[in-house]
Amino acid sequence: MSGKERVVFLDRAAFTADELPIPGFDHNWSEYPDTEAADIVPRLFWATIAITHACPLDADMIAQLHKLKRIVVTGPAAVDADVCSTHGIAVLHLPPDDLSGRALIELLEALVV
Repeated sequence: MSGKERVVFLDRAAFTADELPIPGFDHNWSEYPDTEAADIVPRLFWATIAITHACPLDADMIAQLHKLKRIVVTGPAAVDADVCSTHGIAVLHLPPDDLSGRALIELLEALVV
């Protein structure tokens, strides 16, 4: 991995886990209880990893996020996977049968190691 990851969780309040451990890799972590559509691009502008539960990411938004490498979807968020593929952004979905904070952190750590 080159450089520090910048992880942004757009809608942490929607996540059902009582505890969300901090990932073990070198990173900056930002989280918001929820995010309005107009705030998505400003919050993700410097992010390398985005986490969304219900905040949608459409083609126009994705085109503005030049640092983004990965999007982790933990819920029903609509993400334009075709546009992500064109921009080299991986889209991963947390399995619906394991929506724990630990599963999310384990997935993130596996991605960046």
